[in-house]
Amino acid sequence: MIQNIGDGDAGSMVVKYYLSDDDVFDGGDTLLKSDSLDKIIAGSVVPRTFKRTFAAGFSLSGKYIIAVVDANNAVVESNENNNSIAYGPLQ
Repeated sequence: MIQNIGDGDAGSMVVKYYLSDDDVFDGGDTLLKSDSLDKIIAGSVVPRTFKRTFAAGFSLSGKYIIAVVDANNAVVESNENNNSIAYGPLQ
């Protein structure tokens, strides 16, 4: 889920999903998917579903999926450091 915890509406933006060896987003992570997101009203939550098929034999064990909201920095925010969330480790 993506939540707008601010007191103002957030305009449309891009959400990017990465595969990572840890729970911290950095330049070594692999882009898996980009998705557009319409305006998010202040205080609201927007559910998101991530689906991806990986090649047979590819192990996701110990990996993380990291979602980076407003990945292109299109929305002006008072805190730009809370735009990523990690899911994992995967099994």
